Amino acid sequence: MDPSIFVPRNGETISPTELQKLRDAIEDWNNSRLDLFEISKPTENGEFHGVMRFFFQESGAKVATKCIRVSSTATTKEVNEALIEKFHPDMRMLSSPKYALYEIHAAGDERKLGEKENPLLVQLHWTESDREGRFLLKVEDANKDAFDSGASRNSKRRLSRREKKELKKKEKELKKKQVN
Repeated sequence: MDPSIFVPRNGETISPTELQKLRDAIEDWNNSRLDLFEISKPTENGEFHGVMRFFFQESGAKVATKCIRVSSTATTKEVNEALIEKFHPDMRMLSSPKYALYEIHAAGDERKLGEKENPLLVQLHWTESDREGRFLLKVEDANKDAFDSGASRNSKRRLSRREKKELKKKEKELKKKQVN
């Protein structure tokens, strides 16, 4: 995906060229993901939607996941509020009033999203560098040890059957190419 893709905000307009770049980026995303996580085609003003998976773990607790439909215009702050509401029944009572959303990648890279960032756009940018990641809702606490990076290691996703099958197929193709 071209990092210069323009996504309009607050009534801004999008040029036909920029709209096509956005469509291409979304098509790239959709071609490499399960149908559940497909991103909708953008409207003429550049807005689109997609289902995103989020993880949550309080210290010592099991990892919980929720999938929610997110708009390209939704900010991290809005998504955090929705997630807190969604995780609340599973977590009985969330113990800390302050939460933050983190982007975590397989290599261990971790980045806190700013309140005004758009998580769906952040996720869409993963295709430009063939990165896989996940979003983790963390308890923000003065005592950082209450939630260490061990939680992010515990939240690594297992491959689905389809993904395992595709991985084996790619490995076989590589071996065939090496033999020839």
